[in-house]
Amino acid sequence: MSKVGSSLYTRLHGIFKETSISTVKTTAKPKTKKFVSKSKKPTASSSVAGGDAVNSSNSDAKATKDSKLTKKVEKFKRSCESQTFRQVHGLYSAFIRRLRDANKFSIIDDVLQHQKKYEDIKSEDFVIRIMLLYGYSGMADHAHKLFDEMPQLNCERTNKSFNALLSAYVNSRKVDEAMQVFKELPEKLAITPDLVTYNTMIKAVCRKGSMEDILSILEEVERNGLEPDMITFNTLLEEFYRRDLFAEGDRIWDLMKSKSLVPNVRSYNSRVRGLTRNKRFADAVELTGVMRSEGVSPDVHTYNAFITGYRGDNNLEEALKWYDEMKEAGLTPDTVTYCLLIPLVCKKGDLERAVEMSEEAIGHKVLSRPNMYKPVIDGLVGEGKTDKAMQLVKDGKLQSYFRYLPGVSAGKKDTATVPVSSSPVEASVGDE
Repeated sequence: MSKVGSSLYTRLHGIFKETSISTVKTTAKPKTKKFVSKSKKPTASSSVAGGDAVNSSNSDAKATKDSKLTKKVEKFKRSCESQTFRQVHGLYSAFIRRLRDANKFSIIDDVLQHQKKYEDIKSEDFVIRIMLLYGYSGMADHAHKLFDEMPQLNCERTNKSFNALLSAYVNSRKVDEAMQVFKELPEKLAITPDLVTYNTMIKAVCRKGSMEDILSILEEVERNGLEPDMITFNTLLEEFYRRDLFAEGDRIWDLMKSKSLVPNVRSYNSRVRGLTRNKRFADAVELTGVMRSEGVSPDVHTYNAFITGYRGDNNLEEALKWYDEMKEAGLTPDTVTYCLLIPLVCKKGDLERAVEMSEEAIGHKVLSRPNMYKPVIDGLVGEGKTDKAMQLVKDGKLQSYFRYLPGVSAGKKDTATVPVSSSPVEASVGDE
């Protein structure tokens, strides 16, 4: 171990040693709602009266929905025949995301297995993309199977695809499996871990909350002659500030600067989120001033941290202040921004502003989440403005929201009334 490396490891070890493991472990938190659509099942009373009619209607609606989904999948596969289409990762990720949100995992596998028919499968970068898509869908085992098949597919297998496999496990929240792969495969396959490998594993063990594992990986990093970089430090900063361990986080911050690594916007955002989560808004505002003085401009995530904090207090005035400042800074609000604000604005009774935000989000082509616009649709319908609600649904191609409109059957929509995009990416799969 180099003298510099030993010094760095010793200093990190000193920080972690003073932090008890029990303090660092995440306490149990109440389960929060995920952006997953759930269809209501008929109650016992509803199934007694007219049960056959209800079941028949549900069956017809499901058959129609499945038929449309099949057509969209086939359309996507036909689009894959184009080499230009296959080169655009965003088209794949958007479509797979919609399938994932609709819990269509067997179809995800079908679509990704379909890619093996193309010459691109011999490219490690193309295979890596597929592995990562499996990982984002929580299907790390499928990514591992594809990794094992790479030699038969005449595709080179290097530490790049090994790192993608680790990422697939981490993104699938399978940390123990990632640790096992990390310990066993490099020697077995003669793969040399690099800093990307170690940073991926540091991210994994941070989620697990194990300081011993973090120290073990950092020790191996320096034993192999590597130096932690900005990604390493930012991962550690995010973890400590997320756990409200400000003293330890600040010491890691100072250690990072001592290595001549300049904090970037991600570094500052971790600190801002920690402060706003603890309602230390004045300190967070002061920190944004320090950011600017250091030449680091706040981004959407910085503003979202303030909006999140004030939303937790039901303080619409302050939340909107940061929303307006975000736009004045020339930044485009993202899905998180609108998911935070639209329900709060509706709750406070400013339906006009909520409609304006919804139209703005649709205009920016912000990815919607299940029920993201429901408070607005409900508010418009409640005021008898069904036509306005219908227009919002049409403009945003939000087919799933038809169930909130009176007199419209979600299973029997007039497809001539609801324009469906010619792009397989923009087409809805399941509930938006």
